[in-house]
Amino acid sequence: SDLGSSSTCSQLRSSASPRFWAPEEVMARASDLIGWYDLAWKGGSFEICLRPAGYFFCPKFQAQARWELDDGIVKIDWAKFGKYELKVAEDKSMEGHAVPKTDDEGNWRKATFKRPLSAEEIAIIGDGAGSEWDFAWSGGSFPVQFKADGYNHFKCEDFPAHAHWSMDGAKLKINWGEYGNYELTVDGAEKTMAGGPIGGNWDEDWRKAKWIRNLLDNKVVEACEHH
Repeated sequence: SDLGSSSTCSQLRSSASPRFWAPEEVMARASDLIGWYDLAWKGGSFEICLRPAGYFFCPKFQAQARWELDDGIVKIDWAKFGKYELKVAEDKSMEGHAVPKTDDEGNWRKATFKRPLSAEEIAIIGDGAGSEWDFAWSGGSFPVQFKADGYNHFKCEDFPAHAHWSMDGAKLKINWGEYGNYELTVDGAEKTMAGGPIGGNWDEDWRKAKWIRNLLDNKVVEACEHH
């Protein structure tokens, strides 16, 4: 399946060839590849994230997706968006194709490493599956979960809704369905966050949270009827 805009982007293919690992060299480990990349194809480029424990995330094209490193090849199972294989170079750049490989001009893919996960992202993503936090307001506190799945689901047993979280730097936003939208600033070192409802008076109507635990990776890809 093709992803991206319709404009051509052939210049992305013309950069100098990266150096790939020789057979006798120690190839990259999966843990070395964790982070954000620009994924390019004939229609342009967009951000993807290789998360720990084989979780794959793309803000623009969300799906319950996985990735793995197999003998120097990153293999991506992007659910409805297709499967891809990309060979890893020393600088973490990747070159490859959609599966199956064809001669079609839209078959190639290139990935360029952008940045590692921040301390704030790691606090939320945890070991890959996400994390659980004690979420407090003036009326008390209760546990919430930030799932690091393909849709960034936000889960709260006390106030259930089809909800999501997103991050921009240290700013974490929660779209909590019928319970409103919130923004909190994450302290990655202390594993705390503070903020409140978007557009609200945070001096009076505040929200705070502190990390409880990382969620376990149960290797189960949860279905969601909302997506």
